[in-house]
Amino acid sequence: PASMQGRIFAMTKGITLLCAVLFYVGSALAQLGINCGDHAGVFRNKSGIVWFTPEQLEKMATKRVEPGMPATPAGFHYDGYVTFKILVDKDGQIGCIWANGGNPLFFASVNEALQYWEFKPLLVNGKPVEFVGVMKFHVHAG
Repeated sequence: PASMQGRIFAMTKGITLLCAVLFYVGSALAQLGINCGDHAGVFRNKSGIVWFTPEQLEKMATKRVEPGMPATPAGFHYDGYVTFKILVDKDGQIGCIWANGGNPLFFASVNEALQYWEFKPLLVNGKPVEFVGVMKFHVHAG
């Protein structure tokens, strides 16, 4: 029904807006260097949203899928990193993914692999909470 489609659209729009706000705030805090107590590189804004570094997210992952590399043109060489910002939900599933840096040729394959990653849920005061961070993948082609 049309009313159900409208609700789904509104929910999807709300989730997208929340993800955009979380990443803007998290990026700004990371640039300011505001961290969470003794955990260097973990950032928290006023509403309690926690921001993790690539190294910390790697340690928190419970399921990993390595990206397959796309076919590249003859003579093409790349050795660098592809980064993505992610929002992880209360169950440890990735809810939002944004390409953040690196060669766009590799964005689709890394994005596809990230769809299957899972993380240990983050507990704050005994309750699971969402968290954000940046994932970093080393890419070598050619």
